[in-house]
Amino acid sequence: MKWWLALAALGACGTPPPEWGPDAGACVAYAPAPGFDLMAPAMSFKTNVMPVLTASCSSASCHGVATGAQGGLFLGAQLEKGADSAQVFRSLVGPMAGELGSMPYITAGDPAHSYVMHKLDGDQCMFAETCANHTCNDTMPRDGQLPVETRDIVRRWIAQGAPNN
Repeated sequence: MKWWLALAALGACGTPPPEWGPDAGACVAYAPAPGFDLMAPAMSFKTNVMPVLTASCSSASCHGVATGAQGGLFLGAQLEKGADSAQVFRSLVGPMAGELGSMPYITAGDPAHSYVMHKLDGDQCMFAETCANHTCNDTMPRDGQLPVETRDIVRRWIAQGAPNN
């Protein structure tokens, strides 16, 4: 394999460059805009959340392989929209995060206590001292933070009780 192909593959989800590390800047907790409504519009896991996960997290080098996914978290293969949503739902809602064993990946009804939201918002560094190896690693996805409007799809779904719908 050419060196530049290997570098491109790593850049997609592999070992990040140093500037992506936990010391990449001040750690600031996400704060919603004034008047932000978590309850509207209603969100569906299969219709709203799975497309975000499929588009942003499910490459084979990240969380898209059911066995051997990064961090042990499977977030869906790049299949037909929602094709593996039941398996993804089971891996997300309730189980404790691998990097931060004191917080579930998703806590139904509570985005602030959902590790996935901290990874998406880039404020997981607030928990670095309690994360495995004293680092909560990188903001996800590694190739660039999702727009707040996209992250808010996941945030609303969690706040609305993270239903399996």
